[in-house]
Amino acid sequence: MKTKITIKPELLDCIKKLAASHSEIQLISLCTVDGFSIKTFAAKTLDIESDKVAAIASSLCSLSNASAKKIIKQEFQMTTVETAGGHILLINTRYLHLSCVLMVAAQSDMVLATARFAIKRLSEEILAIRP
Repeated sequence: MKTKITIKPELLDCIKKLAASHSEIQLISLCTVDGFSIKTFAAKTLDIESDKVAAIASSLCSLSNASAKKIIKQEFQMTTVETAGGHILLINTRYLHLSCVLMVAAQSDMVLATARFAIKRLSEEILAIRP
């Protein structure tokens, strides 16, 4: 059974701020680690289902975490999927009392370092939101 998660105005504000400041960002998705969508921003050009995006994000983070622990014996920090058209970045964060996955997809004209900085900053802003 899906639990109702409070969408605080601060969450909406920081997602809107990032989307407005970088037109290259096509998708911002925050979900629980078990794959339930909390909030998704998608450019109008994308045809996505937030529940499917959340399932993909949580699965990719889970695989990345298991790989990092098994192969390098270190904690997972970030996963980047590079395509001809852009980058998908995933990072763990916390929102209120929940362990979460944050995903950002950006077009290739956004420098990867800028995208990494943006997702880390957004993750920290989400982590700072208090109940």
